Amino acid sequence: MVAQVYDVIVAGGGIAGSCLAGVLARAGLGVLVVEKEPRFRDRIRGEGTWPWGVAEARRAGLGEVLDQAGAVAVGLLKRYEHRQPSVTEWDRSGPDEIPGMGFSHPRLQETAFAWAAAQGATMLRPAKAMRFAHNGRPSVTVVQDERADDYRARLVVGADGKTSAARRWTGGESCADPEHHRMGGVVVAGAAIRRDWDNVAWIPGEAVNWFAAGPEQTRLYLVLTAERLRQTEVDRSFAAAVSYAAAFMPEGALEDAEQAGPLGFFANADTWASRVAGQDVVLIGDAAGSPDPTQGHGTALLFHDVRRLSEALLGERDWRIAITAFAEQRTRAFAVIQAWDRWSNVFFDTSEEAARLCEGNERARQADPTLGGFAAIETDGPDGLVADDAARRHFFGQDLS
Repeated sequence: MVAQVYDVIVAGGGIAGSCLAGVLARAGLGVLVVEKEPRFRDRIRGEGTWPWGVAEARRAGLGEVLDQAGAVAVGLLKRYEHRQPSVTEWDRSGPDEIPGMGFSHPRLQETAFAWAAAQGATMLRPAKAMRFAHNGRPSVTVVQDERADDYRARLVVGADGKTSAARRWTGGESCADPEHHRMGGVVVAGAAIRRDWDNVAWIPGEAVNWFAAGPEQTRLYLVLTAERLRQTEVDRSFAAAVSYAAAFMPEGALEDAEQAGPLGFFANADTWASRVAGQDVVLIGDAAGSPDPTQGHGTALLFHDVRRLSEALLGERDWRIAITAFAEQRTRAFAVIQAWDRWSNVFFDTSEEAARLCEGNERARQADPTLGGFAAIETDGPDGLVADDAARRHFFGQDLS
């Protein structure tokens, strides 16, 4: 059997894989996408993107994908106290400022998948990339309708999520931080909220986040420790989850709320590949490294990957140079986000040490509202930041006399 040949094979047709495939196919490359899911499902995550991620998506030429998917502009991040808005963390309502967005994850996946096909990418679904080999150039064995076919390419892109099999194809392995807390929730219909705001309220060790997940639905996210989950049972009952969230939100916000998606919780920790590139394989999105969803940088980072990798491949004839440069950029960006995630864990901790660090962070913000640039990571992204020990000490006010 003679293997079919493409420029790029993408394993995984979710948001990252399909967006990259569409951008590359639009530029004239031959692209094959292999997606195992017959249809995309609500996995209770990844439905908000910080402004820096929306900027990355639009720079990659993905504005029409976001619009077709019904993404909702989110201009403010508002913190609540005693069920009322109190502090504006950031404001992107100016004419030259790109706001964040809320969206339905499965709807954006379906939209991106269809868009990639319209740009000329070959889309196989449901199909599974079963085996990778490298004999001069990479090849992938794909099973679809009980038939196995071999496909060859100049480059294979792993975009198959945080449990990525493609992580092994680079010659690397999966790594993970230990669980610190848990996050989950549910999509509801009928919530009375500010749909142009991203809203968050927290008390020591716990938080509630709510925002528009598309034109009509609202995502509720709850953050608790595993012990508090057992006590509250918000992971077992829609009524319990709504009752818990309502106590943080304005009066009557969830009075008419109805369940519009699955309820679930998952452990929060950064996971990543020890090697982002190798053997003519490169990883993007959660396959390369999945940030702790509590801090919300996952979808922003995947749009960063799509823009950076597509520009590298389309601007450099030697793709091994291109993917090496991309892998170095990606590793630096993830290191900054991972450090931010780890530092931010203190806000979901009730220990005396965490309280001391939180007090130090408050003093640091008073002395330097920018926190050395880290206070703007949600609007400006990780580029240009260095998450070293000096930055950590500054974040917690340990460098103040």
